[in-house]
Amino acid sequence: MKTVYDQFALGLELSHRALDRNLVRFGELAARGAPAPANLGPFLALFAEFLEVHHAGEDRFLFPALRRETAGRSTDAAHLARWDGEHVEIRRLARELERLAEHVELAALGRCSQALRDVLGPHTRDEEAVLTASHLPEMIPERELAVTLQDIQKANRSRALAMASFLASSLEPAEQHALMGDSPWLFRRVILPWVGARKMKPFRDLVHTQEIAP
Repeated sequence: MKTVYDQFALGLELSHRALDRNLVRFGELAARGAPAPANLGPFLALFAEFLEVHHAGEDRFLFPALRRETAGRSTDAAHLARWDGEHVEIRRLARELERLAEHVELAALGRCSQALRDVLGPHTRDEEAVLTASHLPEMIPERELAVTLQDIQKANRSRALAMASFLASSLEPAEQHALMGDSPWLFRRVILPWVGARKMKPFRDLVHTQEIAP
């Protein structure tokens, strides 16, 4: 049974992997030079929503909780301050990408997705190096982390299935199982595969993994 620390660190890593995989895919589509797929605009909008949900959860809940618990720890405080600043630039680039959803221009998509990847890559690697299952217990009690993650889930309740579907379709089947193996049976075996497949069906030619494994 994974601890809250284990589950958080794994979810963080796989969410970051999902973001990078899709940015690589956008770059590949831009480099191909063919007409943009008709469903690319809505998929870009879904990607931008997932990125915003991910960072809003950190900005509104996770980082404030870590600041409360690590008060006086200058090293951890420095990490949090740097990530705040990086989120500003990531959001700016994400808004540029989201604007392309209304009218996809492949050359602009290539430039924007690469610029976002250049900023997001070092940022996510730094978060993963600090917010590990071994270091997190020094930063925040397990109960407080669990409460913080519950608050993030509550704030995104209306978008939970869409975001989970996007994430699952961006992962390999083994990664899906690793991340969701501790989820309730009904959600893991029935709701997510059925609803997720329906939500992601319009994007089957764009997603990393077409099937959401039960």
